[in-house]
Amino acid sequence: MVRLNYKTLVVLLYIFGIILRIMLWWVNPPYNAFDNHFTPISLIMSSGAIPSRDACWQCYHPPVFYWVSAMIGNIAVNMGVNQPQLLKILQFMPCFYGILNVGVIYLILKKLSLSNFSRLIAFSAVCFLPRHIYMSAMNSNDTISYLFVSLSIYLLLIAFERKLSTLILLLTSIVISIALFTKYTSYVLLPVILIPFVFLFFKSSLVSRKKVAISLILILFLPIILLSLYFSSNFNNYDSPLPWNVEKLDPSLTQPRDNSPVDFFSFTPWEFINPPIIVPGKMHHFWTLVYSGMWFDTEPKFLYFMDSNQVWWNRYYAWIRGESDFPGNNNSISLLTKLTGAGLITLGLIPLLLFLFGFYNYFRGKWQIGAMTKYIDVLKMSLFPTLVLSNAAGIIALTWRLPVFCAMKPSYFLNSLPAFAVFLSLGVMPCENTKFLKWAIVIGFSCIYALVITHILHISLSII
Repeated sequence: MVRLNYKTLVVLLYIFGIILRIMLWWVNPPYNAFDNHFTPISLIMSSGAIPSRDACWQCYHPPVFYWVSAMIGNIAVNMGVNQPQLLKILQFMPCFYGILNVGVIYLILKKLSLSNFSRLIAFSAVCFLPRHIYMSAMNSNDTISYLFVSLSIYLLLIAFERKLSTLILLLTSIVISIALFTKYTSYVLLPVILIPFVFLFFKSSLVSRKKVAISLILILFLPIILLSLYFSSNFNNYDSPLPWNVEKLDPSLTQPRDNSPVDFFSFTPWEFINPPIIVPGKMHHFWTLVYSGMWFDTEPKFLYFMDSNQVWWNRYYAWIRGESDFPGNNNSISLLTKLTGAGLITLGLIPLLLFLFGFYNYFRGKWQIGAMTKYIDVLKMSLFPTLVLSNAAGIIALTWRLPVFCAMKPSYFLNSLPAFAVFLSLGVMPCENTKFLKWAIVIGFSCIYALVITHILHISLSII
């Protein structure tokens, strides 16, 4: 039945994913986000120039997101929209990028030798992943970075398929250049490019080493030139190639933290079942924070709207900002909120285990199915472990530099969403041959999606 209706199910899942993102965007107030990204956009709209790093707290970021938003904002203003409408239009752009990213990830899955069932499960997980839905409803430069990282990977897959076509390499080079100027986290693309080309250079009989070397130069020439100019300008102006406005606001000096050092080796997700938010004692387990925040609003931006005890929440956010003491337990969090949080954090272990199983299968070489060009598939697949490991290394390095919970954001890991989908699919495939496991996967994921829909509806109705 799944095979017969595969295309229909893909379309329906995508529609559901789009609806959930638009629904949350529609009700979410424009300024409800982790940071105020409207200020850099406003400065560009008024001056027509990229603001200096010191012009505002978020002005240190690369400019692509802000410049594109400002151009759209100016068009909207010329069409006569008022200020609230303008804010909502600008807030929609990240939602649009998030929706496109989900579609690109499906195209990536289609480029690999995966079964329809495993591809469907992986795609559905992306459609319903709570953290990606949250980020698509907020005005920030995150979802545009996810989109261009995914698009770069998709074009790399096509380039390998077409034996390093010059036209595709040039297009990929342009897209990578744009990606690198969306957010610093997109620099994960650099090792993702290098590792497969090194592999191709030393192991391939498919193309000559000369062509591999020329192709690598071709794909990296524009990004490296642009980054060199950018780094040089930043160093001259701010004494740093990658400026950061830590002088204006240093989270390590303001945000609360546990007395224990950051723990990179433990994993205790049950800590977030009750209460399902960050509280003292839950701020130093790296992987627990990342995992729990991927499946629920643990660094809460939406739970505030679902609780009548606004006085407690105001004190809680003051504690988050380092302005007051922790307000104690909040006994007014609704049973529905607690149940959806507990359910999602618990059932989220299913895709996590399948992802890890797929990762394990990849390194064992147990992922090949059907008739295929083995070398091309191995080359394609080399992109994804590099993406995951480089992304994790970057966030661990940031947390080492800034050992507070804001550095351990699950949103930083969403650049690896294509790899998550691929390895999840590889974890599902061996289970397909056992009817019990296949149905267990269907039931488990269906429960997750029912909880996600309930959760997003609960948020939306509470805000309305």
